[in-house]
Amino acid sequence: MSISILASRAESLNAKVGAVTLAVAAFMTLLLSHIDTSLAPLRILTLTVAAFAAWAFCDEMGLRKPLNRAGFIFFTIAAITKVQISLGIATEFAGRYYLLYAAFLLLAVLFWSIALLHRQRELKVIGAVGVIATLAPIAAIIVGHIVVGLGAALGVGSLLAATEGGPLTNLSFVTMVERIFGLWGYVAAWLLWRGHIVNKPYVQ
Repeated sequence: MSISILASRAESLNAKVGAVTLAVAAFMTLLLSHIDTSLAPLRILTLTVAAFAAWAFCDEMGLRKPLNRAGFIFFTIAAITKVQISLGIATEFAGRYYLLYAAFLLLAVLFWSIALLHRQRELKVIGAVGVIATLAPIAAIIVGHIVVGLGAALGVGSLLAATEGGPLTNLSFVTMVERIFGLWGYVAAWLLWRGHIVNKPYVQ
């Protein structure tokens, strides 16, 4: 493989640092999604790195633009919620916290993916894939409320039942959401590293 393919073409140090930290956060998120042990300090550290990376990503995308700003706000709420989960919460509220975390993490990726649709052609394709990948789980949450059997098949049934105070027996839906974010993080990191995402002046 040619070294030039891996060389950074990012125009700013912020983009380079953002790409590296986003790749690290994506790797750690995917790794931890395969581990059932609490590992609260490591999970909180991963969220901290992810928050730093998300801020750098939004800076390059244009934090003053509504879609990028909305994505960052949703991600921030998701991160705060996951920190609370990692530190420990009452069992009867666990389902609500996990649902909030998963939903807001999906919404963050959704808004950032929609923002990519407003970029150059090669980014539109990636944005479209991101939109599809996030809309499906969001639809699963909605459908799971309406059709219980289908919600169970989509892995969201246990989570929705736990929001009503029932036992939380299956976190497969949350794991799926984290893996979507991790894979999306790898793609976004590559786009930053190769200079495909460049901060453009905000036009009102």
